[in-house]
Amino acid sequence: MENGANQPEAARATSTCPGCGLVGAADDGPCDAYGGSSPACWATFNAVTVKDYGEYQYPEVHRLIVDAYMSQHATFATPAARRSVVVHLIGLHLVFERGMRPDVIRRTLGPIFPDKRDVPALAPKPPPGPLTIAFVLAAKDFEEHDRRARAWALAVWTSWAPHHAWIRTVAAEVLARRS
Repeated sequence: MENGANQPEAARATSTCPGCGLVGAADDGPCDAYGGSSPACWATFNAVTVKDYGEYQYPEVHRLIVDAYMSQHATFATPAARRSVVVHLIGLHLVFERGMRPDVIRRTLGPIFPDKRDVPALAPKPPPGPLTIAFVLAAKDFEEHDRRARAWALAVWTSWAPHHAWIRTVAAEVLARRS
């Protein structure tokens, strides 16, 4: 019996990521513990991360990439998963609406839920958008990587518009605690 790697491209089984809609090879690979991704999508995210840490020497845009990916692949199955979505959406808010830098965001978000309290599931979750992590991976150089990552992250943030007021409120509470 042949495995999928030996089959012509058109004959390989595909799957659609439940988080973003990316269509990729169907396999039983790993997925993120908190996110609702397909194995192919998670592998694509990991390929972008490898570029960020290696070729691009951990660029500023990496924070946006992580926040966008986790927000786009949100699940609400556990308290930890719900907190994760909120933390990453606050990260997007702090960049796009408050113009904060990644190093400041990292210090701001670290202690956001020290008590590990539960937060509500943000329903409805946005449907898959027009851009996925594959859009970022397709960049030809660092400048294009940066532009694509920012465009995708903004699209993800915008897709959560029905929840922006609540995210802004939680972010304001977090920032007030830091003062």
